[in-house]
Amino acid sequence: MPVESNARPGLGEPVESLPGIGPKRAELLAALGIRTVFDLLFYFPRDYQDRRAITPISELREGETATIQAEFVKARSIRLRGRNSLAEATLRDGSGEIKATWFGRGFLAKTFTPGTRGLFTGPVGKYGGPALKNPDYELLSGDEEDRLHTGRIVPIYRLTEGVSQRMLRRWVHTALERAFSESRGIATTGENSPPDSPAAEETPLDETLPAALRLRYGYPEINGAIRCAHFPEEVERAYQARDRFAYEELLGMQLGVLRARAARYHEATGLRHVTGGPVLKTFRKSLPFRLTSAQELAVSDVMSDLASARPMMRMLQGDVGCGKTIVALHAVAACGDSGYQTALMAPTEILAEQHYLGLREILLPLGIEVELLTAATTNAAARKRVHTGSCAVVVGTHALFQEKTEFHKLGLVIIDEQHRFGVLQRSALVEKGANPDVLHMTATPIPRTLAITLYGGMDITVIDELPPGRLPVITRWIPPAKQEGLYQYLCQQAERGLQTYFVCPLIEESDSRELTALTAHYAALSAGPLASLRTAMLHGRLPNEEKAQIMHRFKTGEIDVLFSTSVIEVGMDVPSATTMVIEDAAQFGLTQLHQLRGRVGRGTEQSYCFLLEKPKTPEGKRRIEILCNTCNGFEIAEEDLKLRGPGEFQGIRQAGLSDLRVADLLRDVRLLDHARRDAEEILRKDPDLSGNEYGTLARHARTFAALNP
Repeated sequence: MPVESNARPGLGEPVESLPGIGPKRAELLAALGIRTVFDLLFYFPRDYQDRRAITPISELREGETATIQAEFVKARSIRLRGRNSLAEATLRDGSGEIKATWFGRGFLAKTFTPGTRGLFTGPVGKYGGPALKNPDYELLSGDEEDRLHTGRIVPIYRLTEGVSQRMLRRWVHTALERAFSESRGIATTGENSPPDSPAAEETPLDETLPAALRLRYGYPEINGAIRCAHFPEEVERAYQARDRFAYEELLGMQLGVLRARAARYHEATGLRHVTGGPVLKTFRKSLPFRLTSAQELAVSDVMSDLASARPMMRMLQGDVGCGKTIVALHAVAACGDSGYQTALMAPTEILAEQHYLGLREILLPLGIEVELLTAATTNAAARKRVHTGSCAVVVGTHALFQEKTEFHKLGLVIIDEQHRFGVLQRSALVEKGANPDVLHMTATPIPRTLAITLYGGMDITVIDELPPGRLPVITRWIPPAKQEGLYQYLCQQAERGLQTYFVCPLIEESDSRELTALTAHYAALSAGPLASLRTAMLHGRLPNEEKAQIMHRFKTGEIDVLFSTSVIEVGMDVPSATTMVIEDAAQFGLTQLHQLRGRVGRGTEQSYCFLLEKPKTPEGKRRIEILCNTCNGFEIAEEDLKLRGPGEFQGIRQAGLSDLRVADLLRDVRLLDHARRDAEEILRKDPDLSGNEYGTLARHARTFAALNP
């Protein structure tokens, strides 16, 4: 995106300088990232509606999406099941009447005054006859300003509470008039065309995209694009303008990522590890199974990095249960052969403890001592062993990068579930050594488009194959009427020596959320339908020693059903646990549901995941459908991204993607590919981006390089 230094000074003024925006409204706009007139100009529409054609009510046809101009005849609120309500209004124009309904928004009925005219755009369905379902609507004032909102292609913006589409359009139009003082403004001339005249003499924004790239893709120059993006004459021109800014944004990001990568490759000198030593060879021989071909390729990638003088910065990505830890253990063994320490950092104490127990069982027979450091570690002797180097592997949580933790000779850093740590936290641990090799692991598959953008500075290895013998987990939604049958099934499974996880969203009951509470549910089921079983309860508030005892008892088969919160989302690996039950399943995110499901299916028995409670929203229903239809973590990650958007995807906000104003990583895969290739070409010719035409792009590159993990 262009920066304000490229704009006329007046565009840097606060939005309060525009008519109709006082301190309170300025505060609302700030929530959208709009603080200056410049910000307002670059707050682009999320969509457009073609309101040049108004359809008479009498000509509406079921299944089409249409815009009508009508007045309210009457309105009422209808109470539905639970806390939901429906707003129902009767609309009339000169040709007839039609109902309009807004599900879950019964409160709107109070705001609909008979006789008030408005524009209504939405799908035509049935509701005791033809009806508009959840239509977008805007009330008309009957003055000259209505020309901004009807009879043209209208921009639709993302809003915040207290700011309407009419307000935002009016303010954007005023900002455009101020910026292009000699262009044809709508309100000042009364014309029904946008302020996008190429005849305008003033150019408030300097061009930020090199001419060669604009010509390559046929993008408009910046001033024409900014006007067309808001008030286009044709939708195609608006999308072309939007693509221009999205491409420029992605190009700046890719330049930053690639420059950071180049700096790491050419400037940093790391450690050369022994990759064929006795510890690694013994470890390989001790494995009771053959690695999958995907694991072997991953090991090859990691060993190549370790043998190089360039510090490893690799992302090891794979679905739950694909065997990332075994790959990482090859690196640990090579590091031990080289006389260096390994630090393995996990986001929770439960996961750290699981890693510690698993690594200790494998590494102690190889002569490698393992230490555990968490917030609960009060033993000074443990930190002393880390400092003196008497332990070669240190497993822990955030305690690993605390100032009082000192390593003897840190050569390898492994960060599990890396998206749960901030950039500074990961860096703080890496800085405990002298350019150690770094291996990031994640069991949250990241769609390719995001991986390229977020982790372009890293090498990425994907393990896309599960170990042989693993059966896909069968996932089913269980309606309330069949839950008694589910409890009988759990008892039958326990008789066969098979175990169950039972997950609830809350530890205790909440006044604000009508969700299943773990403590109450555990007590009720343990004394009721599951009374014959050995049950236990696990959650994050329990003392560490008690948590460790419960996990040990479950792992050794002393517990039939483990009731828990999502604290068991990662780290639990019990082959005899074959059933996962999730209460209020629609309340969890799609990726989190997949992670929870990944706790079962780790043995040779067929495993099941049962989702309880009927979803109350379309999004919740869609999550359940997706989970029941696929076990592929990468497909689920793509769907999760579609449902939640990039700004909410795990780990993205801390990595800088929330700074994207225009680009959409779902729809802009083609632009991202162009930007990546063009960035590589630019850096081959001008590695320092010293050319005048790269001034703005260079600033963007520096910004994203700083945010690159």
